[in-house]
Amino acid sequence: MPRLGDLLMRLPTIKETRMSAQGYVVWIVWHTDLDGAVNQTLQDYGGMHITNTGKQSLWFFFTSDILLALARLVVWGKFNPLPITMELFPAKLLLGVRREISLEIETLLTQQEIIPLSDLEVWIHPKIRQGDLNIPGISYEKKGGRQGMANLPWAGLDADVRLPYTSSHGWYVILRPLGNPLDKNFQTGWRFMYTAIENILHTNKLKFLLHENFVMISVENLRALRIWLRELLTRCNAIKAEQHDLYWPCVSAVIDRKGMHFSVDLHSKVNFLWDNLVPDFPYMSYRNAYLLGEGFAIQDLRFSGDQTSMDDWCNVVLDDVANAQRAIPLLMAGSLTGGSGGGCFYCGVRSHESTVCPTRLMAPSNGESIWRALGNMDLEVINESFRNIESVLSKNKLEGYAEILSSNGPTSTLLKAILETNSSSQLRTVQKYWLTRGREFPGGQEQINLVRDESGVWECLDDLAKTGHEGQGSMEKELQTAVARNPREPRYRTLLGFLYVDKNDPTRAMNSLKEASAFTASPLLQAWNEYLQARISESQARYPEAIEQYGAVLRVFPQWRDLEYRQLVCKVKMGFAEQILGPLRKMIHDDPTFFNRCLIDPELERGHILILTSLAPMWSEAEKNAEAEKASIQELSYQLQIWFDSEHPVSRRLGAELKELQALSDIKNYVAFLQVCKLRPLIEKELLEHIQKQIEELQERYKNYLEHLQLIRDEASWFPFPKILREFNRAFNECAGIINWAFASNFKEVDSFQRASSLTGKLDSLLRDLKRKLKFLRVVRDTTLFALTLGRTFFWIELSGLLLSFIGVPLVVIYGDEIKLGWLREILGTQQWEIQKVMIIIISVMAIGVAALRTTVVFEKKRDKLLEEARVQREKMQRMRLLRLKKQRAAEQAAKEKEDERMKSMRVEKRMNSS
Repeated sequence: MPRLGDLLMRLPTIKETRMSAQGYVVWIVWHTDLDGAVNQTLQDYGGMHITNTGKQSLWFFFTSDILLALARLVVWGKFNPLPITMELFPAKLLLGVRREISLEIETLLTQQEIIPLSDLEVWIHPKIRQGDLNIPGISYEKKGGRQGMANLPWAGLDADVRLPYTSSHGWYVILRPLGNPLDKNFQTGWRFMYTAIENILHTNKLKFLLHENFVMISVENLRALRIWLRELLTRCNAIKAEQHDLYWPCVSAVIDRKGMHFSVDLHSKVNFLWDNLVPDFPYMSYRNAYLLGEGFAIQDLRFSGDQTSMDDWCNVVLDDVANAQRAIPLLMAGSLTGGSGGGCFYCGVRSHESTVCPTRLMAPSNGESIWRALGNMDLEVINESFRNIESVLSKNKLEGYAEILSSNGPTSTLLKAILETNSSSQLRTVQKYWLTRGREFPGGQEQINLVRDESGVWECLDDLAKTGHEGQGSMEKELQTAVARNPREPRYRTLLGFLYVDKNDPTRAMNSLKEASAFTASPLLQAWNEYLQARISESQARYPEAIEQYGAVLRVFPQWRDLEYRQLVCKVKMGFAEQILGPLRKMIHDDPTFFNRCLIDPELERGHILILTSLAPMWSEAEKNAEAEKASIQELSYQLQIWFDSEHPVSRRLGAELKELQALSDIKNYVAFLQVCKLRPLIEKELLEHIQKQIEELQERYKNYLEHLQLIRDEASWFPFPKILREFNRAFNECAGIINWAFASNFKEVDSFQRASSLTGKLDSLLRDLKRKLKFLRVVRDTTLFALTLGRTFFWIELSGLLLSFIGVPLVVIYGDEIKLGWLREILGTQQWEIQKVMIIIISVMAIGVAALRTTVVFEKKRDKLLEEARVQREKMQRMRLLRLKKQRAAEQAAKEKEDERMKSMRVEKRMNSS
């Protein structure tokens, strides 16, 4: 059995209601299929489809036209079978912050359940009958409700078949082209657009009037309104896509008739600020926009989120266009965009005058730091900050600015950025320009010598910043006197120009600034005074003149990007937001901070929707790229963790940078997206460089280990007692195994690198132990070599001396006279043996001395020769091992190739046999 509660459960729960409206709800329950004429009738009479499930649905009506629709259906049901049961009762429509739709219905009604009959049945709630809804031809028949219905005095509805029951809905559509009617481009573009609009009007047989370039259209019913809006939007989109040069923007508004007559002066009876309306998006109330039904999407004005009534204004676009081009969901504080006129000269906000602008007494700011801070704010934080600004300014008005600016946090940062958008025309930046010399363009505060001279103009500047309405007269006299006393001093004339701006005297302000520019020698100050003149033209809504003046200054100072931005703002204020999208994207590409400037600039209010829609693809692409970088950032953090110890300086520094980058990647901000995509490759490059440097350092360390081990090996290569080297060789072989493994490994693989790094401590310990043992081995080796060399030398000297003694003494005794050595024989006498013993002793002593001396002289040379011979022999054996290894690998490769060739031949033979 159909239950009303089942339908209500499908509706969302709204925690924060943004708008609500009292009206009427129709609960429809049917058998089999619902006749399409029922839904069409309800929609034509202003019905808003809420939800449906199974064989039941809910419709909401703002007005009593629902009774007319039900009367039409009752008349239809008298001649056609309609197995439908309908209940009409009062309810409230609720709209959430994100346009969620729900209903507030009396609790007694929500528990109803009903079975439809074979004929049309309409039940009317008693509260509706009690209201002043007496419609000719409609009568109510009191009868008890059926089972499952609420226990109320329900009544049935009957309708006279002779009456038409025409809907009371009716609208007027007013179109107005942008631009100056005397302009040639206007005449060409508007003529083409009017022809296209006229074709739509004739095709759909709509009544219209043309007067003073206003097109006024009478729309009789909701179906005609839907057709007109769909045709207009489709045609405009087609022209912009296919004949962009011929397109001319128009603003349009849909208003309720409300007893107004359709005449040529209709546009003058409507209280519209046409110069503030956005072209290409028809304006209408939320009530009428929701009546359009499917196929249309609703867009808030200014994204301020301060609409609280169904009678507030909104824009509509085709739903397919809205789905294809979703705008960036930004909220703008209504207190910053409300008001009329050209806006405050200093900050552009229309809700206050220049004499009370909060920038007058603000300290000079560093724009770079402000835009950097704004670039680190999440979009949700920006929206919340706009809500806070709206809350404070709506309560405290001008005092709210000081309250926000004196605080810390994102709300203060956002408001400072908004006020920084047009800082070049503010009193707080006058000092910056006056203290900049030559053609140098003023950048950050650190580039400027902020030392004032002794001129009295500085005191006048400070006094002017504090001057309100009541002090303007005395301030004017003071400045005029200063100009008379210092006729060649341009700065007094500049201040006089600011004063006339505050007095809303643009003509005298322009003249004073022109004189200041003429007396100024600095090209920069000349350009700045001309910029101020352009700003005055802009604030007075003389946009073409302002664009031309900004362009003249831009040609002199092309690096002054604010001038180009001001030109785009002027075009948006004129309503030609479509034309600035290309240059704006180029500006953002060159300087991404202009993206955020476009988001928060209240002076772009007229084109905010179009700009935010146009920038949405750039935002989406940047967000997608930044999202893709998140995985790379996590990978870099992992690489840093496994390659470097937590206490390593590189790990501490890059780890902190990666944490900041990770936090930045979670921020939904275009500038943050670009920063993530820019910084991640830089950090990755630096990390890879440090990793490569660490690998090279480790490789160099192992080379040093190898050199030390080779030195130890060479020192220990000649040792006469191999058994003593058992422990030494074990340690040496362990070192050699580690080093051989390291040189055979790829240090670019983290596992190999970590293992090699972990083995360095062991290698250091083993090498220290080897060096310590080598000292003992070196002593034993050198001592042994010295002793052997000494013994060998002593042996041969001693042997030679003894032979000489044993042979020479007898020869002297026997042949002494013959060889004329008789004197020596006489000396020897009969004590030959005693003398022989003495000579043996003398020869031995001499042999020891000569052997020791010779060994000392030739020891190092002999030792180095032995070590070199051992090294050559070792290298020879190593080359032989390498040669055998190469031959073995070549043989294995040849065998593998032979086997591959054999297998290939077998596969070819197999295919041939199978074929």
